[in-house]
Amino acid sequence: MLLFRKSWVVFLQAITLSFESITVENLTRVPGITSLLVAAIGIPVAGAILLFFMTLRSQKISVFCSWKLLVVGSVSLALAVFLWYDSVSKIGASKEGLLAGPLETIVVLVLARLVLKERLRRIQSIGVVIALLGFFVTVQSSSLNPSVLFPPLTYGDYEAVLSAFAFACGVIIMAGLVKKHTSSEVTGGSLLISGLVLIALFIMSSQSSLPTAQSFVYLVLFSFLPLTAALLYVVGLNRIGASLTSTIASSNILFTLFIQLFLRAIGVESNLPQNVLVAIVGGVLGLLGIYLIHRD
Repeated sequence: MLLFRKSWVVFLQAITLSFESITVENLTRVPGITSLLVAAIGIPVAGAILLFFMTLRSQKISVFCSWKLLVVGSVSLALAVFLWYDSVSKIGASKEGLLAGPLETIVVLVLARLVLKERLRRIQSIGVVIALLGFFVTVQSSSLNPSVLFPPLTYGDYEAVLSAFAFACGVIIMAGLVKKHTSSEVTGGSLLISGLVLIALFIMSSQSSLPTAQSFVYLVLFSFLPLTAALLYVVGLNRIGASLTSTIASSNILFTLFIQLFLRAIGVESNLPQNVLVAIVGGVLGLLGIYLIHRD
């Protein structure tokens, strides 16, 4: 009971992250709203709001003094967010999360081993194997034909994989910043810089037509989802530590699937994997692997 009192915010963060993906999927169906536009407005607004709240509370913001690490990490996160949102627009929020979630955890573990010299324990190795099995089972959910092993990956699938690598690289870089600065200012600073990078990409792209006033309002309102998810994650870090927070937050890969199944049941259009049962099995395996990787 005591653990739940401390960890419920992370479960709420996982659900918020699920709604972020689902909202992106629905926003990109609106004519004139692209995945890059969603990211270019939503992410910098979220970062600016978070830093503004910190200044109102007279919290010291020193993360910009470590601008080199902040810029490099933010560029990696900007790429990750764009790939995440674009993948969601192509293959749906559920499949993207099921593919990228376990893979990101594995890549973070490998990079921590190579860059931070962290020791890889036996239980983590088992977790990697199970998480990879979940990834390949999720790939299988693209086909209803059980005789077709490992259907070919689509462009959206590749984007989900690349987003996992980009997020993992950003996480490793940000780990160095958190040693010098608070989680809140690192989160706010990285969201703001990542957002500025996304704005620059949007301006340079062929998609740089300005949104309508109504679309702009939708996108600004959307920014409160990544902002809320980031704040809840930081609260979770302070309450229950990084390992348990990461494990619980990863449950969003199943929350997203179940929420979209509910939405479809009430008549809301949702882009789900063709074989939902196989996708659920893949998600459970991925979540089990993530749990073992983070287990102390």
